Amino acid sequence: MTDWTDGYISDIEYGPGFYTEQTPAHLDVVCLLRGIEPPVAKGERFAYCELGCGVGQTAMVVAATNPESEVWGFDFNPAHIARARTLAKDGALANIRFEEASFEQLAAGEQADLPLFDYITLHGVWSWVSFENRQFIVDFIDRYLKPGGLVYVSYNAQPGWTDAGPMQRLLRMGASLSQGRSDKRVLQALDLANAFSGAGAISIPPEMVEQLKKQKTEDAVAYLSHEYLNEHWSPCYHADVVTDLAGAKLNFVGTANLLENFPALSLKPEQLALIKDMPPTMAETARDYFMTRTFRRDVFIRGARPIPPRKVEQRAAEAELQLVVPPHAITREVSIPLGTATLNAPFYEPALEMLAAGSRSIAELRAAVGAQSNAEPREILGMLIGSRQAKTKLRQPDETQLQSVRRFNQALLANSADLGRDVSPLAAVSIGTAMNVRLLEMLVYEVIAEGTPAQEPAVNRAVRILLDKRGAQLNFEEQPDSEDAYNRMLHDNIAKVLEHGLPMWKAVGAI
Repeated sequence: MTDWTDGYISDIEYGPGFYTEQTPAHLDVVCLLRGIEPPVAKGERFAYCELGCGVGQTAMVVAATNPESEVWGFDFNPAHIARARTLAKDGALANIRFEEASFEQLAAGEQADLPLFDYITLHGVWSWVSFENRQFIVDFIDRYLKPGGLVYVSYNAQPGWTDAGPMQRLLRMGASLSQGRSDKRVLQALDLANAFSGAGAISIPPEMVEQLKKQKTEDAVAYLSHEYLNEHWSPCYHADVVTDLAGAKLNFVGTANLLENFPALSLKPEQLALIKDMPPTMAETARDYFMTRTFRRDVFIRGARPIPPRKVEQRAAEAELQLVVPPHAITREVSIPLGTATLNAPFYEPALEMLAAGSRSIAELRAAVGAQSNAEPREILGMLIGSRQAKTKLRQPDETQLQSVRRFNQALLANSADLGRDVSPLAAVSIGTAMNVRLLEMLVYEVIAEGTPAQEPAVNRAVRILLDKRGAQLNFEEQPDSEDAYNRMLHDNIAKVLEHGLPMWKAVGAI
């Protein structure tokens, strides 16, 4: 290749992001819901690889929360790898390596010391790179994925993106009319699209233009550039992705959006009737004609090993659940692909009360609720994790593991502060993933991790010092109109973080 970018935007960096769906803890739940053995048993070490890792936040969370495992991250953009290596060093992560490499180099085996992987993931890559690079990805997977290993791949899905095709082409054409960085050119292209829409271009929906115009913050503009300006932007049908990945002996397992694995929550009865006799790949593709699904998060396996039917519910019942929302945020109203569903009160009300007091296995929850429960273990697992209210608890960390994750989180939060971000992931070793925290929570975590006593007056003083040091001020939903009002809001909100946030961070092994 004469151009190392191969049509991919590289003059501006892709912003940091953490995606829990890429973590082994989450992928193993997908397997269990679909009755398939995961790559490794609970608690076993694994080898993990992220292709196109960007600045590496997801890969670093995997490394920080699974310190006994081996993690690799690859990206072709040297700026991304340099940033990832710096943060990994600051966070004292000894079990992760970041390397600069193209998919072609990786497929050719130019990274000589690679292990065979249990998990290979790629987010925001597949439908933005050339068909040639997709083949290199398949070749890499074929070469380096273990038998029984999992692959996670996300992509823009058809037919959900059909209406956006003309907009993407117009944005690319508009951006080509000017010189300079991609973030500047995409803004000029948005102005052109707005003008086209205003002049009556019927293929440029005004509501889409208005939606994109709202995304003019620094991070959003970087996203728009990487989303719309790549030369090989090409949304995919699920069936075509299945065909491509079959070259690495991969079979579809399910979707990482857990609630989509329950057909009755995704399609109406008449829709289910239409597809029930179709072959599996055709039926899964057909679902996208009924669902407003523009983005798929698919999980594939190399050698599916079905769990015996009589064992599936037993295995699900053994899963230990840990709440990741405070008690006042617990809800039985769940967003599902068809709209909203209400979890049945006889089981979920007492079960959620029990979980608010501490982690419990699904078997323990069902035994405590007794005859009132008609919820099966797999349903409970899918509903509570799929609604983002719980995670599976993998381990009770020792002090060495907690010290390690604290150091990584301190480096991660400091990095988020340097970048001016008001939301950051917080790695949690008990659950093998991370939870998002907002700016005030970030500040409270930092000062407590540095040794400040966890009482409101001391934390308040330390947070103020940190804010002054960074020249920042908190923005509350209702802006205070005086210094006294600001002080009261700061006091009240810090008290809430100490009451609700700190106990949760301890429960999930984040501090």
